[in-house]
Amino acid sequence: MRRKGLTITYIVKAFPMNYDEGYGNVAVMKKVHRGDGSTLPFTSRQALRYSLTQWLFDNDLWEEAKLRKEGGGDKAVIQYDPNALKEKFYEEADLFGYMLTEGKNKAKTRPAVARLTHLIGLDPYFGDQEFLNNMGFANRLQKQTGERVDPNIANVETAYTYYRYTLNVDLDLVGEDENFGHSLPIEEKIRRVKTLIEATKYLYRDIRGRREDLKPLAVVGGVYPVKNPFFQNSLGVRWSAGHPYLTVDSLRESLEITLPTFVGGKRVIDFTFGGVVAEEFANAEAFKELGEGFSFTPSEALDKIGEEVERAYKG
Repeated sequence: MRRKGLTITYIVKAFPMNYDEGYGNVAVMKKVHRGDGSTLPFTSRQALRYSLTQWLFDNDLWEEAKLRKEGGGDKAVIQYDPNALKEKFYEEADLFGYMLTEGKNKAKTRPAVARLTHLIGLDPYFGDQEFLNNMGFANRLQKQTGERVDPNIANVETAYTYYRYTLNVDLDLVGEDENFGHSLPIEEKIRRVKTLIEATKYLYRDIRGRREDLKPLAVVGGVYPVKNPFFQNSLGVRWSAGHPYLTVDSLRESLEITLPTFVGGKRVIDFTFGGVVAEEFANAEAFKELGEGFSFTPSEALDKIGEEVERAYKG
């Protein structure tokens, strides 16, 4: 297999999608701090994986693996059922890996072959909060009982920001498992990877009564002879004169990287497709001018990458 590495970097936009343990009546969103003093919202890769797999389960593209509890008391763990996994190599166990405990100091492990980064906010958090109360319930209860009722109040940290995340897949490891002796047909490997890509086209996340749309506003990626998340640190969003711009210059530098000599002197751009929602970014036209493979919508670009997955397996 000549091209083993799939990588796709996405730009999406949403309100907070992941929360830490709060204090008092304040719900605290997950955040990270940078050396320049800025604070960025983020959503964990675990939360992202949950939303991806739920979409795939809900749309009958993947089958939920059977689970069981191993051990007892406070040392009990919930894991895949080894007997079921021996009979069927479920998609989620294949792509996202597993660790199965079997008594003391025994475990079977499979590293993830599909790896997600955190969703990292690209705009700093400015301290915005949403004030909440249940005044409607309080008024209804007061009407029903005749007694004055004070509503409950709460505060939730909030922000509306662009996020970036990257999906990486080791194509040569999909469908192969030494622990249970699985080796899937090429067509099934292709189906599993392409359905995962398909999920990112329609992704959303349900959180605190909201449904956040995570369909991509911009994507860059492809199938490469070497494995690397080429665009994780080069595709971003900057603001100028009140308008969002994609970081085209840093992206161009990543596209111009020359791959190792065994690839024949080709560059990253030779394997890359990109897509953008035209009216979302002020420099969408500059993005499209990066190369022939950048004249697509995000959905079209992901379809092109899916076709390259198929070619990589069959080539």
